[in-house]
Amino acid sequence: MTEPLIVTQSQLENHFGRLGEILAGVLSINVRMEVDWSLAPIAAGLVGNRCEFIPRNRGLRVPVAPLLHLRQGLWAWLGYREEWDHERANRDIRRYSFRSAGMTIYFGAKNDAFKPQMFRAEWAGWAKWSIDYSFQAAGAGHPHWQFDALESLTDIDVTERAALLRQILEEEGEPEIHEFQPNFAANEVRDVVTAQKLSRIHFASAAAWWKRAPLDDHAHGPTSALDVQNWVRKSLHYVASELERLQAV
Repeated sequence: MTEPLIVTQSQLENHFGRLGEILAGVLSINVRMEVDWSLAPIAAGLVGNRCEFIPRNRGLRVPVAPLLHLRQGLWAWLGYREEWDHERANRDIRRYSFRSAGMTIYFGAKNDAFKPQMFRAEWAGWAKWSIDYSFQAAGAGHPHWQFDALESLTDIDVTERAALLRQILEEEGEPEIHEFQPNFAANEVRDVVTAQKLSRIHFASAAAWWKRAPLDDHAHGPTSALDVQNWVRKSLHYVASELERLQAV
């Protein structure tokens, strides 16, 4: 049975300290984890003198750190955030339960606020997403990847044209099939495809579907703070090594 990951405040402080070391090691710059204990849930994110603040797709301004120089002044940037819920104290010792951890990759130049959000690796744990403990987004994979590039790079005009085209398709019903005679121009179809919200899809990253149940599950929660630390460290090393492929393009 899945159980929430609950730690004391001192254990959580040690966890954030270790995470800061992991992030600094991967980024090769001076960064640390900054925690706002007054929030509910509490939130922690990376800070450092080489970080820049940019808006996320959902409107929040967040700090990002340079992860990897791709080419011709284009950099991959990293944003990181963790959330932990307040739990009932045990013998006056403050306790917190893991809620989520997420790293987001952006592309952009230094000292430029335009850094489109490209993709995310997220781990939403067994937490109080409603009244009771559960996994976020029923049936989704945890941890998982989510892809934001289409949404980040789609302008308002494309979204409006795509909505109009979808409305026309719905009013006309299923079109007759005419070989080599498309109903819409290629650029119109491209608009409809580009406007799709792929960022809503959770692409499971820890699913052993070739194994027999119950080992084939695709939703997992961390059992210790060390699990989270290992996931961050290894995910970042993997992302960095994959991004290096873009340096040769």
